[in-house]
Amino acid sequence: MGYKVLIISDAPKLILEIEKLFDSTDDFLILGINNTSSNFYVINDFSPDIILFDARKIDESSIEQITDLKVDGISSEIPLMAITNTTEKENTITLFHAGVEDFINYPFAKRELIQRVSIGIQRGHILEKLKKQAAQFGDVSLAANSAGNSIMIIDNSGAIIWVNGGFERLYECKLNEFTSIFGKNLFDPSIKKTTYDAMMRCRQSEDYVVYDNVWETPSGRVKSIQSTLTPIFDDSGKFSKIVVMESDISDLIETEKALEEKHDHLLTLTEHLEEANNLLDEQRNEIEAQKEAVEIEKGKSEEILKNILPWEVARSLQKKGVYKPKKFKEVTILFADFVDFSKISATYEDAEALLNVLSCYFEAFDEITSTRFIEKIKTIGDCYMCAGGLPRANRSHPFDILLAALEMQKFVKNIAIADERDGNKVWRLRIGIHTGSVIAGVIGKWKFAYDIWGGDVNIASRLESSGEAGAINISESTYQIIKDYFKCTFRGKIAAKNIGEINMYFVERILPEYSEDEEGFTPNAAFRKIVGSF
Repeated sequence: MGYKVLIISDAPKLILEIEKLFDSTDDFLILGINNTSSNFYVINDFSPDIILFDARKIDESSIEQITDLKVDGISSEIPLMAITNTTEKENTITLFHAGVEDFINYPFAKRELIQRVSIGIQRGHILEKLKKQAAQFGDVSLAANSAGNSIMIIDNSGAIIWVNGGFERLYECKLNEFTSIFGKNLFDPSIKKTTYDAMMRCRQSEDYVVYDNVWETPSGRVKSIQSTLTPIFDDSGKFSKIVVMESDISDLIETEKALEEKHDHLLTLTEHLEEANNLLDEQRNEIEAQKEAVEIEKGKSEEILKNILPWEVARSLQKKGVYKPKKFKEVTILFADFVDFSKISATYEDAEALLNVLSCYFEAFDEITSTRFIEKIKTIGDCYMCAGGLPRANRSHPFDILLAALEMQKFVKNIAIADERDGNKVWRLRIGIHTGSVIAGVIGKWKFAYDIWGGDVNIASRLESSGEAGAINISESTYQIIKDYFKCTFRGKIAAKNIGEINMYFVERILPEYSEDEEGFTPNAAFRKIVGSF
């Protein structure tokens, strides 16, 4: 049986017209119903892959029905496409906020309708798959907590492809130093025999392997390390990688030795019961000290998780072991990118010097965004991406992002002035901003991260690439929210790759009546009061 399409409309002619358009294909099963209170029972029995809602008459009743569909547990996850006969932006926004994911104007062509329905169904299936994958993150979190303070991943060729921060604390050296001493290929028979044998047992038995090893740090310290090897296989059952979780058991081994010595001593001093009780008290104290050490290490692991993810997400993972993806109807997304970075980077002979300069900028951006309820999403090469209005929703996000963007450009321009004066390489920043909806969640299995997805993310990226050096380029949706408080210049309709023409504006500064400084970078008390009221 093909995909199931449910049509909700009070117009029998519309339902009949759509059914005829789909008559020529066996890939779809069509069912049409009226707008009644029994819709949810029909949806439950029919289990459609997509719902087409007749929204040609937009009134309070139709908006309420759409909202009910997206709130109800049965239909909330089913893609919803509205059939409209208007291009008015206000009506489109109203439907969008009610929960509609896509729109198609009536009358429509057969090919267009089938393609749009197919795309809507596929998009819904992809989102459902992503939600299931994100739910699996809880298993990764539990494994990381039980692994102690060092984790590494080895690919199917025997090379170490990733380590966490605990690796350097355990081995007291960088990864490149470790491989130069121990060997780059952990499947090579020439490495230490205990490690090689354990790796081979892990691959051949397809089961986890635990073994102990001794490591001498570059400073001369000798550590006893316990490693747990877990093989990972891809969907076809082919060996993919090994996850290694390690911990320092030097104290445990020393404690065991001490306990053995104390036990022998007690056997020779059975007549001295008081002395034996004192020794037992010492042993209890040692165990308590070990428990405290375990709690400290656990706290460190939790702190690492909080540094990687937003506080709300990290807390959910710690308490529930999972963080469900969320849809945010309105956030503001910022992309910042350095102009001609490839050419600039080619002029640096020292890679470390280049990264130091880039790190200086990104650290400043982190400080700027962290004071304005903005969540840094990620950096991609020389591109910096952040968003306002998530993971904790708020209404001031367009203003927060614009103020941060002005501060970022001011910071870069001040450095550029000094660089030009000193004859250094000059860096220029290009910023694009867009307000829209996204889906946010945690993705990844080993190197997990908080990320956002959706068409509006792509629009924000195109606004950045369509901007100019030293400028802040914003979309129509952002402009409509902030236009009364910032000086903006309309650029016209600018072509954006794979999107089409978009109204774009350059943001020059904060309006003088809301600015504390002559340049228009710092908001005054009146501006802060307005933003605080959102």
